[in-house]
Amino acid sequence: MFSKLTVTNFFSIHEPVTLSLDHNYSPADIFKQNTLFTYYDDHKKRSILNGAIIYGANASGKTNVLLAFAFIRLLIAKSYTYTEKADFAITPNAFQFSPTKAPTSQFSVSFIEPNFQENEAIKFTYQLAINTTTLEIQEESLTYQKVLKTTLSKAITIFTRQKGRIPEKSTHLKKLFNKIEQENITYKSILSILIHDINKEYFHQEIESPAYKVVQCLATEITKGFQTKQFDGNSLEAFAEQINKDSGFKQEILETLYDFDFAIQDFSVTDMTDNLLESIEQATFSDDVKAQLIATTKKNRRFEISTAHIVDDVKYPLSMSMESDGTKKFLESSIRLFDALQHEILFISDEFDNKYHTKIQEGLLNKFIHQENERKAQFIIATHNPLLLNPDRFAKEQVIFIQKDRETQASEVFSLSEFHEITYDNHNWTNLYLDGRFGAVPEVF
Repeated sequence: MFSKLTVTNFFSIHEPVTLSLDHNYSPADIFKQNTLFTYYDDHKKRSILNGAIIYGANASGKTNVLLAFAFIRLLIAKSYTYTEKADFAITPNAFQFSPTKAPTSQFSVSFIEPNFQENEAIKFTYQLAINTTTLEIQEESLTYQKVLKTTLSKAITIFTRQKGRIPEKSTHLKKLFNKIEQENITYKSILSILIHDINKEYFHQEIESPAYKVVQCLATEITKGFQTKQFDGNSLEAFAEQINKDSGFKQEILETLYDFDFAIQDFSVTDMTDNLLESIEQATFSDDVKAQLIATTKKNRRFEISTAHIVDDVKYPLSMSMESDGTKKFLESSIRLFDALQHEILFISDEFDNKYHTKIQEGLLNKFIHQENERKAQFIIATHNPLLLNPDRFAKEQVIFIQKDRETQASEVFSLSEFHEITYDNHNWTNLYLDGRFGAVPEVF
């Protein structure tokens, strides 16, 4: 489960800002309803909540905070292949509006794993510092703490990194780290190497150790849960592929579409890859170009999707291009959304309200608030829809505001829980927000 993310010196973020689902315990009923896990830190009760909803004016920094999730994910997923600056898909730009520009972006992310081992939960923290000019990784570390009855244990180090050196390393993974230190890891995350670029047969003893299990837990949470876009490529193609191979997924999507009044009764998916390959073969391209196109097409298969609408017991097919933008957005995001619900990971969405009716937005969020089989999926969404500010749905700790300081141009992050005078029963949160009581709204003159 996601606990918190702290970001420093990253685009519009100057001083450290924290986005957290980990809070001091509150006796409020809605807080308890949205609690997934409780533990004690220094004898103080804390709770992991199921999600957060982010508000802020345009250009306040909402997207930049979510971009930090995407940056970390791509670094873990792909940096084991990086050999130069140009390999970075997202460049971590430093805060620009300061006379003294810090050269380093810093990130710290924490998770709770309730079922790490039998009757044992852990809290683990990954930290990263990267030079925003050279893109060289300066520092990196992974530690964890056992969740004890009344507190957390002392931190146990898996590794710490100082540029190309690993001065602290778990004894269980020492042999593995010694090999990594011999390589050029200037632009490579050690976590990325540990997951994607080791000989698992040769290091089979290391892989079976508890230390490596922590590495796997972290990598899963980040690579699956930190996706902020639908997919790296064509999202509807990915949706079609998932529909073709997973009948259960298809049925769940159809049931949800019906619940949300989309009126789609069925999908038809046709694999067009062979037709495209045949066309390429018959084209007058050079052999080299043909070979490249064929290889790309085989790797990224092409599908044609049509929907079926039933009227008076007659099925009418409709090309996906004829469906509404809202329908297409729902289908594009559905894989990530249902993957989060099924595998109990984080779902992130920027501009969540774009192209969705308010009732559909509420319905999607309710799937996280009222999860089946006591699952523990989480969500972080950014929205401009004030109607979602509902004290019957969210605890004050779950309502996050991001605003940009007019003088410094730096993004600030704070929550509704910091407004101690605001209650659940006697205040209309929507009206107060629109009136500017909480900030995080445009100053329109």
